[in-house]
Amino acid sequence: MRSQLTRREALLSAGALAIAACTPTATAPSPGATASAAASKRAVANFRWIFGFTVQANPSMPVIIAKEAGFYDQQDLKISWDFATPSATGMRLMGAGQYEAGSTGDVGTVIQFVNEGLPMKVIAMQSQLSGKALAVKKGSGITRPKQFEGKKVGIKSNNPWTEYLAMLAYDKVDRSKITEVPVGFSSVELKDGLVDVLPVFTGNEPYVLRNSLQTEVDLIYPGDYGFPGIGSIMVANTNFIKTNRDVVLRFLKAVMKAQEWMLAERDKTIQMAVQYGGTATTTAQHAFIYDQSKREMEAGDVKTKGQGYIPRDAWQKNIDILAELGVIKTKPKFEDLVDSTLLDEIMKDGKVIWP
Repeated sequence: MRSQLTRREALLSAGALAIAACTPTATAPSPGATASAAASKRAVANFRWIFGFTVQANPSMPVIIAKEAGFYDQQDLKISWDFATPSATGMRLMGAGQYEAGSTGDVGTVIQFVNEGLPMKVIAMQSQLSGKALAVKKGSGITRPKQFEGKKVGIKSNNPWTEYLAMLAYDKVDRSKITEVPVGFSSVELKDGLVDVLPVFTGNEPYVLRNSLQTEVDLIYPGDYGFPGIGSIMVANTNFIKTNRDVVLRFLKAVMKAQEWMLAERDKTIQMAVQYGGTATTTAQHAFIYDQSKREMEAGDVKTKGQGYIPRDAWQKNIDILAELGVIKTKPKFEDLVDSTLLDEIMKDGKVIWP
C-alpha cells in the first residue's frame, strides 16, 4: 500500500487543515481516571514514529487517527512522525534509536535486522494478512514464478521482497535467468511494458492499474507458492522499551484504540485519509484501500484476541519456511523477534483497556 511520497509533506501540510467533520469523538476519561492522572502528575512523554507506508486508508492509519481522536493526549503523549521508503530504511533508523517505533510489512527484514543485532522487537500487528502480490498483464501467459525466467521483474526500491524470494525458491526458479528492473510506486512500468511482472500492494495498485492505467491484470499470490505472509508489523526499539516501558504501553493503547475506531468508522476514516493524504490518492481509491485493509485487519483470531494480536503459529511458520528455503541464513526463535507482553497488559477480552 505504499507509493512514493515526499518526506513529511503530506502530514505537515495536512496537519494544519481543520478536519472537524471527520474527527472522532474521543472517549473522555472518567472522573476517577482524571483524578488519578492528576494525582500521579504523569509527565507528557515524546514519542517518535517512523512510517513505512504512505498516508492512505490502510492499516497504518490508526497512528494518525489516535492523534485526531485525542487518544495520545489522554495518554499524556506528544507524537511526532516521519516517513522512510523503503521501510527497511526506517527500521534501521528505529534500531539506531532515532525513532521509538515504526512499521514494516516484511518479516524477512525484521529477521535480518534482529540477526544483525539491532535492538528491535515486534510489539503488535497492524493487520493480519499480507497485502502483497505479483501482478502480470491479463493474457500474458505468466501464471507461476517458474515462468519469470527470461522475463523482466520489477524490484521496488532495489529491495527484493521476502515474499518474492520465497516464491522463487519454492518454485525452483533460476534467479540468474530473471532480469530484475528497479521500479517505483506508480505501477506504470507494467502498463508500458518496462516489466513483465510487477510487485504490488493489493490494497491500491490493482485499483490504479485497472481504473487509472486501463491495464487489466492477474495476481500471483505468495500464499499459493509456499509463503503465507503476514500483515503490517509494528516494531519498537527494545532499549527504549526497557527504559520507558510505560511510555510504550501508553502509545500502544492509543493506537490499538484507534484501530478499533477505524474498523467501526469507514466513512470518517476515508475522509481523514483524504485530508491527510493530499491529492495523490482519490476518495474512491481510499475506499478501495479501506475495504481491503479491513479484511486484512480482521482476519484470523483477531476478533476474539483483539487488535494487534500477534499469531505465534503464523510467525513460526514464516520463520520455518524462510529457513528451509534458504532465504534466511540464521533461524531465530519466535521470542527473539516478538514481545507480546505489552499487548497482554493493555487488552482484556479482546478490547483495549481504556483509558
